[in-house]
Amino acid sequence: MRLLFVDDDPENVEIVARILRDALGAVVEVVTTVEEAVAALHDATPGAAPIDLVVTDLFIPLGHEHGGALGPRARRYAEQLEHLGGLVLLDELDRVDPVPLLLAHTACSDPILIKLLGERVVARVPKPAPTEVLLDAVLRALRER
Repeated sequence: MRLLFVDDDPENVEIVARILRDALGAVVEVVTTVEEAVAALHDATPGAAPIDLVVTDLFIPLGHEHGGALGPRARRYAEQLEHLGGLVLLDELDRVDPVPLLLAHTACSDPILIKLLGERVVARVPKPAPTEVLLDAVLRALRER
């Protein structure tokens, strides 16, 4: 099992990541930008398992060198979505096979942005969530897979 947490404040998810590593033996990566998330999603290291679940904030930065990770789309995104990197990440998930499940862990409550998350999101956990709430949401999402 491989999980990816995308949060620009990694302390928010580090305890949950550690519990999942210790209790389930899961491979858990914590990254802080869309650029790092894209690299993890497309990890071609021999033997690297596909990512089963992405837990992401919506308000995350694209990264410093996002032109390399996102290609020609980066300029448009950088101008319009600099702090809404979670939406860029949604777009990138369409290019991954198999497509991982997505859990939104975000303080965003804007109905339009929530609607943009669409059906791909298996659940939304309001941020900041207590450790046990986020852990429970992650485990429920994994059971649905």
